[in-house]
Amino acid sequence: MYSVMLVDDVKLNLLEISAMNVWGDISGFQITAEAANGRDALKILYDNPVDIMITDIRMPVIDGIELTKKVLEDKLCKCVVLMSQFSDFEYARQGFTNGAIEYLLKPVNSEDFLKMLHQAAAYIKQKNLEQTSIEYMKNILEENAQEHFPAGELRNLVSSIADGGGKSAAIAAKMLESTWAAVNYDCLKTAYIFNNVISKLIDTIVHDYPWLQKLSEISETCRIDLSDCAELSDIKSRLVWVVSEITSTIGKFELEIDNNMMIKNACKIILENVDTEISLNKIAKKLFISRSYLSMLFKEKTGQNVIDYITFVKIERAKKLLADLSMKNYEIAAKLGYCEEYFTKLFKKIVGMTPTSYRRTFDEG
Repeated sequence: MYSVMLVDDVKLNLLEISAMNVWGDISGFQITAEAANGRDALKILYDNPVDIMITDIRMPVIDGIELTKKVLEDKLCKCVVLMSQFSDFEYARQGFTNGAIEYLLKPVNSEDFLKMLHQAAAYIKQKNLEQTSIEYMKNILEENAQEHFPAGELRNLVSSIADGGGKSAAIAAKMLESTWAAVNYDCLKTAYIFNNVISKLIDTIVHDYPWLQKLSEISETCRIDLSDCAELSDIKSRLVWVVSEITSTIGKFELEIDNNMMIKNACKIILENVDTEISLNKIAKKLFISRSYLSMLFKEKTGQNVIDYITFVKIERAKKLLADLSMKNYEIAAKLGYCEEYFTKLFKKIVGMTPTSYRRTFDEG
């Protein structure tokens, strides 16, 4: 039995539809939920998705057009049918654009309603068959992914990135070519395997560099889907982009100048303690060297002062924190070890705008 949600802000309409002699064995559909507007419908559907949603178009809070778009995007039902007055037909066209399969004029008679349910049943059946086929293909691809996953080469890639990434693109390309050959030059299988490779690469990098989550969006931006790649060259270009993005982001913060371990460790201390008050004295003590020697060495190897680097890291952290609109500016300043007034001046000096102005860019987006 297929499940149905009815959505209409007029209670009488819900009662009339519920009373129609079209439910149960007659059509194969059963009403399992009702709502008076789109917002209430979404609350119910997130916990209990249905096979079909039949909704009025004009409703308060969230109307039927916006609701249709949301439920289909989030896969909360398999199909949507719109209902409204004849005068709303042009408005209803937007619903078809967003994925609705049918439009019923009010008042709806039982014959037309039953005909619509039979059409919906055929549509849902086809969607279920397609989903079964997709799941079967995923299982096949998963078996190939496990069998041909280049685990050893992935470890080499991670090591190359840790060493500065000079050979990372070449290693990634070699991984791809060997896997491509192993699956008999099947592009879809290769893409699916490298979706897993990229996901595992990001998880490993984030584990090895926990500070990355505080300072960048790598975990989100680099988790790309290769399934729509039609050629090996497409997979390669995206894979190399991911590797380059990870490598450049790590290099941007770690300042691995001449692969100097003292500088690398100093950077690591600062990066891992960005949410605390960091001083030159504290870093020198952790490295068991004098403050003056650390200051001299850092300037010599990187071309910048330790304090300038600390400020750079903290401002980058501030940018990430400002994207969280739930945090107040003074809370962010305190988290970074600054008073709010100094933080505002420092941020504006480096970024070119105040924290409040920077935050508005997220509101506008």
